Amino acid sequence: MDPLHCKATDLVPLLGSATNATAAAADFICHRFDAVFTKLSEATYAIDNTYLLLFAYLVFAIQLGFAMLCAGSVRAKNTMNIMLTNILDAAAGGLSYYLFKLDNQYCCRVTRQSIGV
Repeated sequence: MDPLHCKATDLVPLLGSATNATAAAADFICHRFDAVFTKLSEATYAIDNTYLLLFAYLVFAIQLGFAMLCAGSVRAKNTMNIMLTNILDAAAGGLSYYLFKLDNQYCCRVTRQSIGV
């Protein structure tokens, strides 16, 4: 029996000997199990995306902090160069994540056609 999918024929021997009531009960249990599994799948997807967005925000906030730290440690005339360096660093990180890590993170669920490459 597949652990994620329920079949009424697998449950009938476990529920007893009355065939009509047992088959109906097994069918009802399987339908309820499939409904719960669908809801959990949707919740898991939402939680995964929420964490991804939250921690992406935190990474960019840390990047901003490093930019301020670097800008504070140089003379005023070099501040623009430091800010450009930090922007390019964030852009290169986002681009490399898009090209390399996204495929590894979602394995086979995301294809190049679906992410626009």
